[in-house]
Amino acid sequence: MNMITQLQTLSKREKQIAMKIMEGLPNKIIAADLFISERTVKFHCANIYRKLNISNRTTLIAAYYKDLYNLAS
Repeated sequence: MNMITQLQTLSKREKQIAMKIMEGLPNKIIAADLFISERTVKFHCANIYRKLNISNRTTLIAAYYKDLYNLAS
């Protein structure tokens, strides 16, 4: 299953946070943008990584853009 498909398994808030991560925003800015605490962002990040079977935001970004590239090819 590709990353774009896997993103559909996330909750609405997790999708919002994942998109902010892919914009390159740090947790502090994500928290401010979504009116939640930085700790809550970290909690959602951990859930995102677990659900997508990845270990960090760099892997999330790389896999997402790799899938976009493959779809465009």
